[in-house]
Amino acid sequence: MSVWHRMLRGIGRPLLLGAYWQAMNVLHGHQVQAWNVGRHVKIGSKVIVRRGVEIGSDVVIGDYSYVSGPRTYVESARIGKFCSIARQTVIGVGNHDHTLASTHPFFFSPEFGNIVTTRRESTQRAAPVIGNDVWIAVNAVVMRGVTIGHGAVVAANAVVTRDVPPYAIVGGAPARHLKDRFPPDIVADLLRIQWWDWTEDQLQAHADLFFDTEAFVRRFR
Repeated sequence: MSVWHRMLRGIGRPLLLGAYWQAMNVLHGHQVQAWNVGRHVKIGSKVIVRRGVEIGSDVVIGDYSYVSGPRTYVESARIGKFCSIARQTVIGVGNHDHTLASTHPFFFSPEFGNIVTTRRESTQRAAPVIGNDVWIAVNAVVMRGVTIGHGAVVAANAVVTRDVPPYAIVGGAPARHLKDRFPPDIVADLLRIQWWDWTEDQLQAHADLFFDTEAFVRRFR
């Protein structure tokens, strides 16, 4: 690829992706404000992607979730509904295999110096699965291969390297269990109710109950 070709591609890509997502916003009722979002990303209804967010193509984002910027990077992930993802988070980035002779990718990708001419795919763990109603706080990192349960909270600056149970709060590097949001019976009720699958009419009718968790679960127990 010539220098001019690369320059034109670099200039044209933001314009084309920006126009593409403006059209998709109108058609599907979401708000993708960032231009650096791959065309193959699957974005649900009323999702918000703020400016300064970069999202790769191997990403699914469920209805009503939002991703804040700037400096947020989501490479690969399955994100549920009603998730709150703060700025400067990093989710699902590729790993470097430290068991090989080198951790540098020059020997399986021509992109890194044209030392090899044929690209060979590296082995990566599966995309992280993030449940519904998950809050991932500022500057957190979620590695590949993990599952974060419904209702969990990932504290600021945490590095998630293993599965997180539903409605657990984790923090630290690597992240460890700090506490549960609610007693086990409340957690069981919330998992059974699955309010994130309600219709918009149901959410509007019962919005006031979300301010009192015990009243909420009593109402739908």
